[in-house]
Amino acid sequence: MTVRNKRWLYAVLIIITIPLGLATRWQQQYFPLLIDKYGGDVLAATCIFFGCRFLCIRWSLPKVACLSYLVSVLIEIQQLYQAPWAVQFRKITVVGILLGHGFLWSDMVCYAVGTLIGWLMGAVLELLLTKRVNPTAC
Repeated sequence: MTVRNKRWLYAVLIIITIPLGLATRWQQQYFPLLIDKYGGDVLAATCIFFGCRFLCIRWSLPKVACLSYLVSVLIEIQQLYQAPWAVQFRKITVVGILLGHGFLWSDMVCYAVGTLIGWLMGAVLELLLTKRVNPTAC
């Protein structure tokens, strides 16, 4: 699988993951309570994994997983900063979606789960697509 094809794969995964994550926030009535409560954070971390993989396509999947988890945790930690200007800035819809509003320890677990999901999906899809492109590969 070429670098270009891998990038396309991760671009498509990002495009699919974003509306799913937003749906867990804005259409909560259609999801079970567990997904309603934690699904958005899990999918956000999964999307961050796909984005990191898109940008760092030549890195190993474990290295990308570490980077994406670190990015997710740093985004969560910045929520501890509650200066009035920062709180006001996060009230802008797009900024609030990207940066969140309040720190929660449970989000760290959600980010770990989301990163793991992204890692597993990436590994399986890359393996399947590599075998499909090169059927003689073992």
